Amino acid sequence: MKRTYLEVWGDTVDGRHLLGAILIGVGLGTPAYLVAAWLFGQAETIDPALSKSYALLVGLGACVLTGVISARIFPPKRVLVEAADEPGSREVAMDSIEEEFGPLGDPDELPPAVLREVKELGLYEDLARQHAKHAAKEANR
Repeated sequence: MKRTYLEVWGDTVDGRHLLGAILIGVGLGTPAYLVAAWLFGQAETIDPALSKSYALLVGLGACVLTGVISARIFPPKRVLVEAADEPGSREVAMDSIEEEFGPLGDPDELPPAVLREVKELGLYEDLARQHAKHAAKEANR
């Protein structure tokens, strides 16, 4: 059976699991709010205006509990694989950044602390190569 996935808030989810999580949320959050509203409404020592606020807090707590339960029942299905050493992947990323925002600039013009961090991350050579590529492209215009 082929699974269908939905995109919700930038994430890909299984539609059946999403529906299950929503039902758990409605099944826990709504009764928790209604019971708390009734209990706090019965209490003579609590101001009626505050009793609704307290009930809302109980309902929100039930929603957080729903999130924890749903995360346990419906774990992520995807496996993330890092491919940092994929040839050309940084160059492609820097090209797309330059297309959208403009040239990255010369890495040697960075402040010393930033330059040190760039070198520690192993990005200096890539940035220098990108800058040289951009400079050559500008020289040919």
